[in-house]
Amino acid sequence: GEARASFVMDHGRFGPQGALGGGDGEPNSVTVFRDGEEHIPPHLSKEQDIPLKAGDRVRVGTPGGGGYGDPRERDPKLVAQDVQLGYYTAEQAKHLFGIEAQGS
Repeated sequence: GEARASFVMDHGRFGPQGALGGGDGEPNSVTVFRDGEEHIPPHLSKEQDIPLKAGDRVRVGTPGGGGYGDPRERDPKLVAQDVQLGYYTAEQAKHLFGIEAQGS
């Protein structure tokens, strides 16, 4: 069968803004997987009217929140803990926080 889907979401083009030096969050996304291929429909409005077919899989990514404060001022011990917990890779920690941290 066939169907049409619309997703009512904010932040389709721009993620939530950060505050006091924090980075912006990621925008939302919709991805349709069909016959082994990935299709990302353009974000036109809140009523996208995306055509779907039987067997399609849809992945919806919701926006992350914007950051608060300058990430380079974060306590290095907390960044290291985040890396150990798998929230960030060591490479991400270096890029985002300017801190060398060891993974688990």
